[in-house]
Amino acid sequence: MARSTTPGAGGPSRGMYGDSSVDHVVQHIRQGIIEGEYRQDTKLLPRAIAERCGTSFIPVREAMRILESEGFVTFRHNRGAWVTSLSLSDLEELYELRIELESQAVRRARPCDERSIALLRDKVDRIRIANQRNEANKVVALNRDLHFLIYRRCNSPRLLRMIEQLWMHAERYQRLSVDFRDDAADEEHRQVIDMLAVGDHNAAADAMRGHLTSTVNLLRAGFTADTSA
Repeated sequence: MARSTTPGAGGPSRGMYGDSSVDHVVQHIRQGIIEGEYRQDTKLLPRAIAERCGTSFIPVREAMRILESEGFVTFRHNRGAWVTSLSLSDLEELYELRIELESQAVRRARPCDERSIALLRDKVDRIRIANQRNEANKVVALNRDLHFLIYRRCNSPRLLRMIEQLWMHAERYQRLSVDFRDDAADEEHRQVIDMLAVGDHNAAADAMRGHLTSTVNLLRAGFTADTSA
């Protein structure tokens, strides 16, 4: 998100990348890639993006370089910027890292009080309802909320940042394969929460590891089916 310079300093609003207009374009393109508006292996058109974002060409060019460093955009020699392709090897690497980091975050999480546990269980119920209604975007958003309600308790900003970065990329696969989601995920979430409720964080971490392993197996099958269609 953009943030302002010190009051009274003069000059334009500045963002996390040094320019609020660059921030805006980065967020627009990144979210468009995650949500599938800019599909994998398609060329990004800087002037069209500049027009949509209400900026000049320069912030778009800078934004694309930032997104290249994040892995969302690939520059091809003399062919411009393209949305980075999805691949089975990338999916498996993402989840290999996620399993290790997220199980560690669960293990290190602060104890949950009754209110926190009730909130987590409510999220699981809302995911189930959204899934029954085929509200794919809502399922993805609620699932993210549920996981990060737990991870934010780990007391490690660095660990949380790494997990967030991996989630941005993993969400591209989740959205591709949301139709393959089954009710087992809800039960796996409940197992994690039940272990947190009794204060057994090692068992909760093991349950999260099992959940993410099941998830990558499901996504692998979904991704394979989607790309072979």
